[in-house]
Amino acid sequence: MRYLITILALFPALAVAEQRPNIIIILCDDLGYGDLGIHGHPHIQTPNIDKLAKDGIRFTNFYSTAPVC
Repeated sequence: MRYLITILALFPALAVAEQRPNIIIILCDDLGYGDLGIHGHPHIQTPNIDKLAKDGIRFTNFYSTAPVC
C-alpha cells in the first residue's frame, strides 16, 4: 500500500515533466554565421546540426556586445 501511495503522489510531477520543452543551446567560439551547412556553406558539412535546425526553432537574430575574445 505504501508503494501505491508513493506512485500516486509522484504521478502529477511526472505529468508536469512531460510538458516541459527540450532546449539545446550550442555555443561555439570563433564560428561564423555562414560556417554551417544549414546557412549554405559550400564545403563544411554539418548534418547533425542541420537536422536539429530543421526539426526545431532557430534563433538567428543576435547581438554581441564584445566581439573580441
